Amino acid sequence: MNPIVMHPLVAMLLAMLWVALACMLPLFRHRTRPLILAGLVVFGVPVLGWLTYLAGPACGVLFLALGLSLLAWPPVEHWRRRRHLAAERGSH
Repeated sequence: MNPIVMHPLVAMLLAMLWVALACMLPLFRHRTRPLILAGLVVFGVPVLGWLTYLAGPACGVLFLALGLSLLAWPPVEHWRRRRHLAAERGSH
């Protein structure tokens, strides 16, 4: 197997690229977000498995937690905004 593919830093760089793309998720239109989210999941699962295989389970769990927090944050923020707007409308 190619020594570059077996280097953990290459897997971590791909994981960091995934993180950068996931951070840009709120910048996309609401119609395209589900498609981009699905693409992030499809791309992220093999990268996470590869990173876990090369760098160990502790690194894999760390990046799994980071990925889950990045993917779960936009919907939570959306629900908070909706609740805040509904509360403002009800008080007037």
